[in-house]
Amino acid sequence: MPIIGGYPVFRLVVVAAAVLVGIGCGLIVHRTRFGIIIRAGVDDRSMLAALGVNVPLVSVLVFGLGAGLAGLAGVVGASALSVSPGEDARYLLSSLVVVIVGGMGSLAGTAIGALLIGLAEQIGLAYFPTYSVIVSFVIMAMVLALRPQGLMGKRR
Repeated sequence: MPIIGGYPVFRLVVVAAAVLVGIGCGLIVHRTRFGIIIRAGVDDRSMLAALGVNVPLVSVLVFGLGAGLAGLAGVVGASALSVSPGEDARYLLSSLVVVIVGGMGSLAGTAIGALLIGLAEQIGLAYFPTYSVIVSFVIMAMVLALRPQGLMGKRR
């Protein structure tokens, strides 16, 4: 397996692909007409429908885009990590913690939350493996106590 600077090339490609997908999603949501429609649909579906937008079609397209991204993540994740029955609960729980820490409705917050929780889990595994599961929940509890909407979430 080729190695660059002590890191396997495959892992570097996975990180680069994740960064590109994240930037692409951010550009779609914040810089395109489709992104404006998505954000408007989140805030006020009835007003968007009154403006003549086919809201159910937009919902189906967004669901399809999300399903495609989930499929891509599953393929990349299965090739990078070991996968077995029952692993889904661990990944779903980590995803929930990441979204809560980052803040609902914020792509940047989700990225920051993913980095924070991912690093915390790895540091916990290295220094205190018995209690490493608790680390992400302690971070989540601290964020909820200090900033209930998450790190980058908006007050509603």
